[in-house]
Amino acid sequence: MNKHLKWFTRTAILLALTVLFQSLRVLLSFLPANVSQYIIGSLVNLCLLVAAITVGIKGGLVISVAAPVIAFLQGFTPFPVLVVPIALGNLVLVVIASLLYEKNTILAFAAAAVVKFITLYLGVVVIVLPFFLAGAPDKVKAVLSLQFSWPQLVTASIGGVLAAIILPILTKADPSLNK
Repeated sequence: MNKHLKWFTRTAILLALTVLFQSLRVLLSFLPANVSQYIIGSLVNLCLLVAAITVGIKGGLVISVAAPVIAFLQGFTPFPVLVVPIALGNLVLVVIASLLYEKNTILAFAAAAVVKFITLYLGVVVIVLPFFLAGAPDKVKAVLSLQFSWPQLVTASIGGVLAAIILPILTKADPSLNK
């Protein structure tokens, strides 16, 4: 199979899985929001990390940007201004994991999780909430402040653990998956 077609197909499959996992919010609506955030966020981060390693930064970029846009269109992201910091957080996760993975898997996934957390915290809590959503109700700001703080570190870390388990299995099945 042509390498461009392989890349496109793999990227499309990972994007479809990401959107599927995001859509679990509907099925998991009986769970408290913070519980579903851990499940869904971890699975989305898993997809982003698998993309970083198997289709590289370009494929990860596609998923990093498309996922929050689709989440907004699905009604899962309450304000359009949140799409930008979420996409940026996803992108830094992908870039750092992609660049460091061959040197040290644990370092790659840990550093990616920490930098994503910092990016989302700064982007949402420090910039978006005070400057773009200053008029939002205090309860909404409190929920967003929590959602985009330490739970992001937890979900990115869980995604990293899952990716560390799944990637060796995938690459054993198909050694060409390592970009």
